[in-house]
Amino acid sequence: MITYTIIICIAFAPMTATGFEATSVNKSFFAQTETDSLRQKPVNFIVLPIIFKSPDTGWAFGALPQVVFRSGDSRHPSSVRVDAYYTQQKQYHFLLRSTNWFQEDRTNVDGKISVKKWPTFYYGIGNDTPDSHKEGFTENLFEGSLQGIRRIGKNWYAGGNYSMRYAEIREMTGEGVIAQNFPDGTNKVFTSGLAAIFRYDTRDHHYYPTRGFFHTIEIYTALKALASDYAFTIITADLRMYLPLHQSHSLALQVFSVTGFGDIPFRQLPSVGAVLRGYSNVRHIDKNLALIQAEYRFVPVAWRLGFVAFAGAGDVFNHPREIAWNTLKYNAGFGIRFMFSREEKINVRADYGIGRKASGDYIDLGEAF
Repeated sequence: MITYTIIICIAFAPMTATGFEATSVNKSFFAQTETDSLRQKPVNFIVLPIIFKSPDTGWAFGALPQVVFRSGDSRHPSSVRVDAYYTQQKQYHFLLRSTNWFQEDRTNVDGKISVKKWPTFYYGIGNDTPDSHKEGFTENLFEGSLQGIRRIGKNWYAGGNYSMRYAEIREMTGEGVIAQNFPDGTNKVFTSGLAAIFRYDTRDHHYYPTRGFFHTIEIYTALKALASDYAFTIITADLRMYLPLHQSHSLALQVFSVTGFGDIPFRQLPSVGAVLRGYSNVRHIDKNLALIQAEYRFVPVAWRLGFVAFAGAGDVFNHPREIAWNTLKYNAGFGIRFMFSREEKINVRADYGIGRKASGDYIDLGEAF
């Protein structure tokens, strides 16, 4: 597992359409409706610089700039975000994401492009692989996706997605399980496929919801007819509920599952750490994943600062009979929130999670779910 040590995190004040916003916070703001908060249609520009160091990267430098705006008569926020990192070992990761709302929020179009040369690890497939199987390698990756959804009824949406992924595995350290067993997806792999998406959304806010539901079902199929090297299907269910509590306190709940069919390249298998904070996102992987997590949020406590506490449990498996109490992955942790944008309720989050023989720290823009 790559351990990141966050050295510095500096955030620049967001800009509105009329200039830099004030730094004072009025408690009544959190009682505003989304309509009230959007009357000025602000454009928020956010930059989060990051410096860290790890044994596999040396010193690394990165920035997470994001622009949040509104298109025409849409009330939902559109955004463009970049994640960019470069390391002392000449490794890099560039990710461009964009989400756009049109036609009075009836249509949503999202796009993503990622280019990466980054060190990672493989431990084998399953929920009980030993640490001794750990093998390091570098992945050269190019991937992209384009998604469109359309409102088909009150709070209901449907749409589709095309995504592709080309990866090369290089610079393996030693003769480990990859070199000996050649799991699906070793060496050069291209996958390409289509997805059907169904969504139900009653949240009161996109970036910091305190009430409502956000349920998404996605059925993705990689097709050899689209030049994919592998044919497989992945069904993802992401079910979230937000409950308002006393004043600025709220409770967020998530049930998340992934079900896979066919020959799935090992780098596209679901992982516990992709959802549960405290685990590496490459440590526990398999065809299926099921978990639940909750987060208690009290934001803000004073000025722009707030806190969260979270816990969850789940596991990966090839067959349900493989799930057992002695291998179940659980986590617990806490986080600090700094309200970066009052108009959009965008927080900078710093979390620390502890799991079964694992832990991890995280810093990002926006909530975990």
